[in-house]
Amino acid sequence: MRNAVCIFYLVLRALDTLEDDMTISVEKKVPLLHNFHSFLYQPDWRFMESKEKDRQVLEDFPTISLEFRNLAEKYQTVIADICQRMGIGMAEFLDKHVTSEQEWDKQHSETPSLKKLKN
Repeated sequence: MRNAVCIFYLVLRALDTLEDDMTISVEKKVPLLHNFHSFLYQPDWRFMESKEKDRQVLEDFPTISLEFRNLAEKYQTVIADICQRMGIGMAEFLDKHVTSEQEWDKQHSETPSLKKLKN
C-alpha cells in the first residue's frame, strides 16, 4: 500500500500543479483538468508548458503514470476516480468567486481521502 499512497500523492501533486499554474490560460487548463485522469493511462503524456515551481511532476509524468499502471487494479480505480472528480471540481472553480459557505464547502468537498486506498 505504501507505493499506492506515494503514487497517489504524486498524481495529485501533478494535478494541483496544473491547476495552480497561472501562466496557462483557462481555455487550455479546463480540458486538461477534465481529462487529467485519462493521462494516467497514456504512457507518453507529459506537460512541458508549465512555469510552476513543481513542474517536474508534469514533465516527468510518464514515470509517474508507469508506476500508477503497475499498481493493483483496485488502487488504480480509486486514484483515477478521485483524480477525475478533483479535476472536474478544480475546473469548475477556476473563474468562480466563492460567495457563500455552501460554495466553499463544495469547492473543498473533493479533498481526497487516503481511507479509500485501504479497501
